[in-house]
Amino acid sequence: MTADTPELAPVARTRQLLALAALLTGGVYLGWRFGFTLRPDTLWLGLPLLAAETWALLAVGLFVFSTWRLTIREPGIAPSGATVAILIPTYNEPADIVRSTVLGALAVRHDPRPEVWVLDDGERDWVRTLCDEFGVHYLCRPAPRAGAKAGNLNHALGHVEAEYLLILDADHVPLPHFLERTLGYCADPRVAFVQSPQAFFNRSFQHPRRSDDPIVNEQSLFYDVVCRGKDRHNAAFWCGSSAVVRRSALLEIGGVNTRTVVEDTHTAMKLHQAGWKSVYHHEILAVGLAPEEVNAFLTQRGRWARGCFQLLRLDFPLRARGLDWRQRLHYFSSVSHYLEGPQRLVGLLVPPLVLLTGTVPLRADTLTYLALFLPQLVLVPLATWAMSRGRYSFSQGERFALVRIAAYTGAASSFFRRGHVAFKVTPKGADSVGSASLRAVGLQVALAALALLAAAYQTAAQIHDLPGKLTPFAFAVTVVWALLSAGLLGAVAVWASSVRHRRRAHRFPVRLRVSYALAGAEQREGVARDLNPFGMALDVTGAVEEGQHLRATLHLDGQLVNVEGAVARMLGREDGTCRVGIRFDRLDQAAQDAITRWCFASPFGPHHSRPMLADAPGPLARVAEPTEAAA
Repeated sequence: MTADTPELAPVARTRQLLALAALLTGGVYLGWRFGFTLRPDTLWLGLPLLAAETWALLAVGLFVFSTWRLTIREPGIAPSGATVAILIPTYNEPADIVRSTVLGALAVRHDPRPEVWVLDDGERDWVRTLCDEFGVHYLCRPAPRAGAKAGNLNHALGHVEAEYLLILDADHVPLPHFLERTLGYCADPRVAFVQSPQAFFNRSFQHPRRSDDPIVNEQSLFYDVVCRGKDRHNAAFWCGSSAVVRRSALLEIGGVNTRTVVEDTHTAMKLHQAGWKSVYHHEILAVGLAPEEVNAFLTQRGRWARGCFQLLRLDFPLRARGLDWRQRLHYFSSVSHYLEGPQRLVGLLVPPLVLLTGTVPLRADTLTYLALFLPQLVLVPLATWAMSRGRYSFSQGERFALVRIAAYTGAASSFFRRGHVAFKVTPKGADSVGSASLRAVGLQVALAALALLAAAYQTAAQIHDLPGKLTPFAFAVTVVWALLSAGLLGAVAVWASSVRHRRRAHRFPVRLRVSYALAGAEQREGVARDLNPFGMALDVTGAVEEGQHLRATLHLDGQLVNVEGAVARMLGREDGTCRVGIRFDRLDQAAQDAITRWCFASPFGPHHSRPMLADAPGPLARVAEPTEAAA
């Protein structure tokens, strides 16, 4: 069952009218720019600037199209007796990450019980041993292993006979009711896949620094809004993980597409071209591990960008046969998003080039320019915020856009490259070698320095009549633009390089009763505030010293788990209690698994007891989609 989201009509209409007003003012500005402002002697700078401005407004227009109205979904009854295989492709992920995903897969409910397959492209003995321990299938394809993850999945298609495949990245742990909430859509024999959101249990680089909400992150706009808009036109993407895929649909199109490194998006497009349907189910049914630091973030985004530039070259969506015009626009909107990199770079280079050369890229009188430029400057960001339904923050959006410039711009070479493009796996977990360094934002630092240098030169030119001296108005506008750019770039460089994760694994927020005893002391009661199989933060009373050893019992909803460890750090509190960091001695595997299962039962902590319902009332109401009337 599908329907447009029921929101109050006045709210929806206001949002849509604001979007149309923004596009109208932007269109008027661009019409004026094309018709009256270009100068033949400055086209070398004027044309790139105009192209960047044009693409920026086109991207807004595509975003408005994608998010004009959203859908909600409710699954019907699952096909009786449907067979399911859970596929976990892995290459170089650490043992504790793969183990957590296998534990989650084994807990997924369905009759008949799903098969679990671990597809090991790294040919690691410990993965085979883990599979033997849990009684799940181990599959390793023979060398040469072409096609990366796509090739790994295609190899599995020849060994798995189940009707449906629940495909999970190695760091995405499914919740037990995953199939109960998705298989019902497959009662329609033309549904090829059901995609759910990708949510992340760790506090990562892509999470806002000033928000404690564990769900909202840099990808929330895509999963909470854009995907639901695409779903309205049967254009939802397969996003690689947290999805149920019909095996026969994959076989009909020759398997997972290996021509690009965005195998999921490309495969979804081929399925739509072949007449298959897609479903986007807006409910968190699995939780994954987001990139911890800036280098891992840029590795992931760079791969996505390279793959989408490949897709633009090999299968240009606007000419894709089998797609209707709306599906073509949806695919073009998403894969062309990565042109943001070159567009942003042009916008950052123009001010210093103007200041250093004295070249003014447009011809206009002051009043006309301000009258046409300022309305769209205000309305376009406002309309973007409105259409995002609260999932877009201008400051956060600008930060991430500036961080991604080098990754997106560098990836543009894939549009012209006909050879092999490497599939770079996103690093998982904290990077102990200090990946969060200024080297990751070196371009931003260089651009900021260039802007400051150019502003200094043009200031000197105004005083001493040096070559390239600008008019007072051009000088004022461009210097302000350059200084704002330099300030933003510098702030972004500091912000991006400041995120460091030194723990071995993510600590889950908890509120857990713990009985503990320090060496030689009587037993006391405390409350754990975060926990993983390697340690916890514990609120205690009384004197505690760093290095002290203790024994503790964790009360995991009726299951008692005994642990031992040492006090690694201490933090005194005003109420007389002390929060201590405990590093566990190595636990036996059964205790580690018990803690892992308990933590993933409520991965976002005690204040988010029902994290799986993205539109649920109560604790998650602030991140739920506002209701919207079908327009």
